[in-house]
Order: sequence, then C-alpha cells, then structure tokens
Amino acid sequence: GRWNKLALLGGIYVFRSLALGWYFMLPPTPATTLLFGAIMGFLWLGVGPLVAGAVAELFGLQWQAMIQGLAFMSHQLGSFLGAYGGGLIYDALGSYNMAWRIGVAVGLAAGIIQVAFALIRPTTSPPPVLRTA
Repeated sequence: GRWNKLALLGGIYVFRSLALGWYFMLPPTPATTLLFGAIMGFLWLGVGPLVAGAVAELFGLQWQAMIQGLAFMSHQLGSFLGAYGGGLIYDALGSYNMAWRIGVAVGLAAGIIQVAFALIRPTTSPPPVLRTA
C-alpha cells in the first residue's frame, strides 16, 4: 500500500495518548474540552480501516473475518479490563488520576512499540486465497 498501515495505527495510539495526557494536565475549561473532543473525534474511528487493511495484507482475505473478529474481541476485553482496573484504582486511592496516568503510559508504549515493529518489518505479499473447484 501507499502508507504503512501498522505505523499509522501506532501513530494514532500515540496521538490519542498525548491528547489524553494533555487534557488531564490542564484545568477543564469549555475551550480545552471542545478541543479535546475534536481531537478524539478525529482519531476515534481511524483505527478500523487500518486494522482491516493490515489484517488483509498480513493474512490475506481468506482469514479476514476470523482475525478481525479476534482483534475486536481483544479490544472489548481490554476495554473491560481498563474500566474494571480504573474502578479498582479509584476504590484504592479515591481518585482516577493514577488510572488516567496508567492509561496514557500504556497507550504511549503500545503506539511506540507498534510504530517500531512496523518500521523494521519487511514487506511481504499476503498469502494467496485458496479456491476450491
């Protein structure tokens, strides 16, 4: 493809995390909240087409539905663990501040690792789709 989908995906993770960290370091105002909402809205669904394209490139169309379903399932599991973990942190510390910090750190680490692996990965063509007679 024209763009490295995996590197773009990592970049979105990094920018989301930076936006989250920026927003929670500032006092909440209507202007910062609107800007944060605009940034997150811009980055929100950008991962869907990138994941679909990356799955097709890496594994071919034959396994597209299964692998993308597994990716979506793992996303939902991560969402559950993040929300549950945030609740545990709130119960233990009386504040969500540490949960947000951990979320930003995990997002930055995931994005940086994603970009690094995307840039060192050799490009290969996807396996051919097997057709039966």
